[in-house]
Amino acid sequence: MLEEQNNLPLGVILAGGPGRRLGGGKPWRTIGGKRLIDIALCTLQSVCPDCVIVTGDAAAMADQPCRIIADRWPGQGPLAAIATALMDTEAQEILVMPVDMPLVDPSLLRLIIERSPGQSAVAPMGPRGPQPLLALYRRSCLPHALRLLEQGERRPRIFLKLLKAGLISWQEVQDLDPKGTGFLNINFPEDLEQARQLLAQKCGV
Repeated sequence: MLEEQNNLPLGVILAGGPGRRLGGGKPWRTIGGKRLIDIALCTLQSVCPDCVIVTGDAAAMADQPCRIIADRWPGQGPLAAIATALMDTEAQEILVMPVDMPLVDPSLLRLIIERSPGQSAVAPMGPRGPQPLLALYRRSCLPHALRLLEQGERRPRIFLKLLKAGLISWQEVQDLDPKGTGFLNINFPEDLEQARQLLAQKCGV
């Protein structure tokens, strides 16, 4: 069991965004009585027992039962957070997940890991294209991330394209998540309400 865990990527929760469109405090918004940060950590730890949280406000995450890493470029977006995770850990592989996708099915995370051999990065296709914030990256990706940041390029999808990442087809994703509900991002109050309704339906409440 220990050997299996050692072969797993480091789980990285991206929790750096201020969530202004949601009115702030995104990680602490609740669904089904649980905070988004707690849901994300529970989901990711079910696949990668060793997890860290990258955030621009490390002090606010002090109650979390895992290592907290302060974003080296706070406010500069998720690509900077991914680079921070690779710089400030010794992990050879990281599996990243954003704090605002509470309905992700762990089976999709496992599929990403299964597809990683021989790839510098792996990401699933979502309803609107590749999902660079729900993806696996190897340490070899770090120089590319740093180069983009130096050039002022912060779009994670450009990062995926540069890496020639392996992509899991939308058809394969739908086999696990037919309606694509796992890709719901909590950006606005209405997204939060939709997530609550979907969770209630799933639980039969």
